[in-house]
Amino acid sequence: MTTHKDAILNLVCDRDERTKGMMPGWDIELALQKALFFTPPTDFPSMLELVLSSLDREFSAGDSKLRERIVTFVLGLAESLSSPVELDHNLSRTQFHGKNALSRDRANELRTVASNQVKRWFDQDRETFLSVTARIKAEDLAANKGDNLFAGWAKKWESENGRDPYANPTDYLSCFSALYQPGMYYPDLYFAREEGKTKTQFFNDYGLQAARCRRMGSLGGTTNPVIAVAGEDDMSGIGCIWGEDATQFIRQFPNKWHEVRRLIAREQINGGHPDDWAATRFTEWVVVDAMLGLRSVFLLRGLGRVAFQLRPDWHDDEEKLTYAGGEIYARLCQRVKLFDDILLDGADGFYVELAKPRIGKSNNHFKIACTGQAALNVIRNFNAGYSPKYPDALEERMFTNTTLSYEVSQMYAAQVATDEGIADYESRTREKVDDGEGGSVVTSMIGRFNDAIRDYRVKTLLNSLPEDSKFKSIDPASIKKLTDPAINNSEFIASVRALGIDFDPMAEEDAIDRAGTLCTKRVVILLEKERGLKRTRILTASKRNFFQNTELLDVPFSTDFGNIQRMYLDLMPLRIENWKTIYEGMDENGYPIPGTIWAKRAEILAKIWPDWSRVFEKDGVKPEEYGTAIYVVPTLKQFIAMWNENVARARKFAEEAKKE
Repeated sequence: MTTHKDAILNLVCDRDERTKGMMPGWDIELALQKALFFTPPTDFPSMLELVLSSLDREFSAGDSKLRERIVTFVLGLAESLSSPVELDHNLSRTQFHGKNALSRDRANELRTVASNQVKRWFDQDRETFLSVTARIKAEDLAANKGDNLFAGWAKKWESENGRDPYANPTDYLSCFSALYQPGMYYPDLYFAREEGKTKTQFFNDYGLQAARCRRMGSLGGTTNPVIAVAGEDDMSGIGCIWGEDATQFIRQFPNKWHEVRRLIAREQINGGHPDDWAATRFTEWVVVDAMLGLRSVFLLRGLGRVAFQLRPDWHDDEEKLTYAGGEIYARLCQRVKLFDDILLDGADGFYVELAKPRIGKSNNHFKIACTGQAALNVIRNFNAGYSPKYPDALEERMFTNTTLSYEVSQMYAAQVATDEGIADYESRTREKVDDGEGGSVVTSMIGRFNDAIRDYRVKTLLNSLPEDSKFKSIDPASIKKLTDPAINNSEFIASVRALGIDFDPMAEEDAIDRAGTLCTKRVVILLEKERGLKRTRILTASKRNFFQNTELLDVPFSTDFGNIQRMYLDLMPLRIENWKTIYEGMDENGYPIPGTIWAKRAEILAKIWPDWSRVFEKDGVKPEEYGTAIYVVPTLKQFIAMWNENVARARKFAEEAKKE
């Protein structure tokens, strides 16, 4: 039987046959998680000493490839040991280990041991270290077209210190470890939740940086058709915000998603599968990559779920969605079971017992586009683990992430469908659901909702003008804010006021920016009051501003894309005085308190958009109306278009594979 230490060494040194066929880097990530999350704190110091000693010998005798693997592992270990969040998942967690938990001071000592070893290797072979950090830098510059916290922080650190943070171990660890410390927003949010000050969990909305975001407190993630395809483009430097030099830097490395496409294409040809089969497989790879970054958090704590969006072009086909969900879930479970076997190989029995209920269970939740009754049925049935219409489709209950949900009616209905499904499962099986605090969620797509209202207002204003108005030439799609000078000027305002339309760009933009926030506040308060819930399932996402975080604290789940995370840099230092801001300005029924800024915003929204009063009530919009709502249609079209692009790319790679 392989010992825990030897299993880690085999992963680092590429001697574990089980990792063959995995994406580059997965084996090192498994080694890191195995060391950090499945080693008792009483054993960790001696394990670290033995592993470092063995790796030092391997480094001395190894080629450049092995040396890069070794440096990647130990550098990652040092980085994680500097993160109080990482330590809290296992080594310093008193709930697990009591007085044997690792103290912060002892963790810092061990972090120094690991970092000193990397420094010694750096002194022996600088090129190996620089090769490792060049790849990290490339991914930082690539993720979300470079618009992410890690790239932004590296640029900020370099400008303030006059040194490249990727150039040596000391500066690298000094730069990025700072992001994980108390006083930073995301770690503070994590510990505020741990201490019971707030319910909010931070989710990372980009799988590529799942492991890095985990270090600062991420407890979940998501993908969708846009993220899957755009993430592939990112790794080719397409659209990188940092300019041509950054783009060329990224392109010196092979696009790992293209390699996945080629692998899938060969399977597709050999199996005679259609292009949409290959596109689905590609989505699975994207999700599994993200799930790995949070796999140990899931095994140990039941957190760390990642969204998998089912085909958006099937959004209203209950049968196809139901069968697809069951089939995909079975494959995902099979794939993560291999991760679990590796993580638990040689691990202490404490961890095996702790992880037992979740071993081989996929840490995904299925994104279901909330476009009508069919979607609500699927949400209910997945959570129930049974479909009355298609009884052979589902073998066990699954978790859901309702998406394309924006307003009170949709979110309330989706929460009810989720809860009814769970109740059905418990009644039918007489088993209590292992839902933890990371189960099914209902997304409030704040930014896209606000965008739709703004678009409606702009079109209403422009359509009201006479045909000979010079403002008729304005393209509504070009107006991203009502404060845009194209319409926020005295001449335009006078033109619409002459038609009896009161237009206040500043006040209206402020109100529109809070439309999704208001709906989220109301639905959370309604669900808590009417259904007696201590914790709802509402997740905020699709944000455009950082205040869509800070004004909604205590919402159970909060997803931030890289650009929102990067906005935090402009707010430093940010101190949170109230971790339950979601209730501010609202009464016990979820209505804005008269005289507050929230009441003023609601009044403005009611004035500029006739449907505001409907979307603010739990029964205001019926399921049969979801699919044609002005806030649903644009996103649905975009998601379907990106799914079709995914299929087209699968076809392209299959055609290339046939020529080989």
